[in-house]
Amino acid sequence: PDSTGATQPQLILDSVTDSVIGQNRDITGTPYMSPDGHYLVTVDDDNGLMRIQIISERGKILDPFDIHTNLHLSDLAFQRSFTEIHQYNVFGSSGRQTDVLFVELSTGKVKMIKSLKEAIKSFDWPWSSKNRVMVSSGLFGQYIMTPSRESLFILDGRLNKLNCEITDVLKGNVVVWVGDS
Repeated sequence: PDSTGATQPQLILDSVTDSVIGQNRDITGTPYMSPDGHYLVTVDDDNGLMRIQIISERGKILDPFDIHTNLHLSDLAFQRSFTEIHQYNVFGSSGRQTDVLFVELSTGKVKMIKSLKEAIKSFDWPWSSKNRVMVSSGLFGQYIMTPSRESLFILDGRLNKLNCEITDVLKGNVVVWVGDS
């Protein structure tokens, strides 16, 4: 927000010349780009929106479709679709609630994954506003990890459901997947 409290829209930059091309419509919030560069997902927590924009092959940013949510999304993780070629899904963790939002980006289909226990309190994680991170297991992995105050949860991205809980991990909000390449 600026000095008046008004939130400024996103800027579109030319990555070759570093010049400002213009504003991204009236879209405000935290932007996330899919690994293939075809989806721009913006979390606008002030307005309770997840705004999804497709990026065309020629680089044009198309009109957004909005998903209204009261989850107060903390972080997003992308995962390639297991049902559609060259498509991605996105998982969004809630910084205040116990649910995870799943969105199939190609169709806009939304599903909730429930009962992941309470997130780390914001005041217990002063280093970042992301008090519940989401971390994908990689380009060809099928799992996503997210913490709670006292556990880590592993979600199955292929089945879009909770896979398991690892208990007795206090404030485990720094997550890294390690494995064979």
